[in-house]
Amino acid sequence: MCAQQIYDDESMPKSQATTTGMKIIKGDYSNILARQEIEDIIYTKKNNKDLRIRMVYPQSNQAVTKWPMVVHVQGSAWFQQNLSEHLLDFKKIVTSGFILAVVEYLPLPEAIFPSQIEDLKTAVHFLSKNSQKYHIDLNNIFLSGDSSGGHTALMSWATWNQPFFEQSSEKLPPIRGCINHYGVVDLRTTPNGASAFDHASINSVEAQFLGGKRPLDFPELAEQSAVVSYINQEWEYAPLLILHGNKDRVVPFEQSIQLFEACKKHDLEAQFYCVDEADHGGPLFYSEAVIDTIIDFLKCHIIE
Repeated sequence: MCAQQIYDDESMPKSQATTTGMKIIKGDYSNILARQEIEDIIYTKKNNKDLRIRMVYPQSNQAVTKWPMVVHVQGSAWFQQNLSEHLLDFKKIVTSGFILAVVEYLPLPEAIFPSQIEDLKTAVHFLSKNSQKYHIDLNNIFLSGDSSGGHTALMSWATWNQPFFEQSSEKLPPIRGCINHYGVVDLRTTPNGASAFDHASINSVEAQFLGGKRPLDFPELAEQSAVVSYINQEWEYAPLLILHGNKDRVVPFEQSIQLFEACKKHDLEAQFYCVDEADHGGPLFYSEAVIDTIIDFLKCHIIE
């Protein structure tokens, strides 16, 4: 008996077998990247707690040595984060050829400002050191965050490789851009917009974030936590994409107006999209048009 021939992907012949009543659906090559591979890795231990990065990879039928990466911080009012909350929303980003790395930081009440920003930068240092192992293209890293996670991402973007909120003396890899999904920008002005919450209360999450200190009572500390405090014309900033719904009941829409105005004042490269009728995330916000806008931004700023 002859030995069975073993085929690889390229040499495997298409079967010509058929049967009465069989129907054919044409295979779609655009679906090659539509599957995802997910793994959790621990990047550090803090307060005896393992902090994770949820890595989501595009799956290809070809060997890929490295992918560009979007490092995302999940919104959670600075409390414990659900690292899977946006995996379906961001699926098309992954299938467009990007690693999604969702970073976990030490939450409230265990950690207050600026611990979250330090954790994000620590995670990127870890990913940079292990870029070959995790197939990361270090020339194409993007930051992203929504809500409180947007604040963490924005604060990191605004102070990238500057002497703020760092626990390492090593230089961070460059970032190609930052995506802000309805992020908190300035705790001093959150009470000024329409909201379903009292942002000025001593019981507000903003006060808890500052260690039980109401932002309006501690203006210097609130200023240190404001993204706009770190925007100037002397530093270099990666391009910024701002997305915010104009019916947001949690983070006032005016927060993104304030951020965009600061960017324009200092001639930063920034785009601002109002998602009409959208609340604080949700299906109306994460529409196909929004995801396509994010992908266009990523592909526009990627380098080969």
